[in-house]
Amino acid sequence: MANFLFKKSYKLSNFKKIKYDHLWGSIGVFTTIRIFGIKPKYVLINEHLRQLNKSLKKLNIPFSLTQTKLLDLIPSNLRIKKYDHLLRVAVKKNILSLSLRPRPQPKKKFKCNLVNYQRSNALIKNLQYKKILSMQKEIDMQKEEILFFKNKNLLEGSTTNLIIIKRNKIILPKGNIYEGITLKFLLSKISKNYSTKFIKFGDLETADEIILVGSGKGVLQVSSIPSIKWFSSSSKMFNRLLAIYNKQLK
Repeated sequence: MANFLFKKSYKLSNFKKIKYDHLWGSIGVFTTIRIFGIKPKYVLINEHLRQLNKSLKKLNIPFSLTQTKLLDLIPSNLRIKKYDHLLRVAVKKNILSLSLRPRPQPKKKFKCNLVNYQRSNALIKNLQYKKILSMQKEIDMQKEEILFFKNKNLLEGSTTNLIIIKRNKIILPKGNIYEGITLKFLLSKISKNYSTKFIKFGDLETADEIILVGSGKGVLQVSSIPSIKWFSSSSKMFNRLLAIYNKQLK
């Protein structure tokens, strides 16, 4: 179970503190921001808030969260010597909820499980996550991720975007998928040197590398997918993307 440093909820109208509500299952959106360093750096915070506010607009929720207001709401007495934490920001029609927890450290040997499932309204990082949370409770999230597929097309992880590498070429899934902040950042640094396609199981089986990216996982190399007997055979692109990502932490 996550060890939260704080969990707080506020009324959107006046930011008055109210009883904490995680908001899972509500009509609304959320984002997860990594905080890192002795002097805390909110990794890609502007991009996170821009995407959050854009999604709120799509759901007709008349609210926009600024960086100044967000930072004002975070307690100043946390006594953390060095940050590597995840700040979850969730918003529904009349409530803003914040929570902070240590970032789970992924293990080097990391495997994926394939599950036939697709998120509702998948182009938005919405709060309809109860089904996914129940799936996550069945695995060790420091060692495993769930990869969703629908109609035999691979989509995304439960907390990550999927990248496959074939012959040093980056391939992304095509379909109804949320393009996360970490993925967008990495793509902006590689001069559009990638392609998209409907990724089938056969594409996974012949991939040289499978990489997961997200705020919580960072850039993570998959070592195996036991159900299709796939094992990683290279780390070349993983090392390249990890180096790009790690520059954001400095």
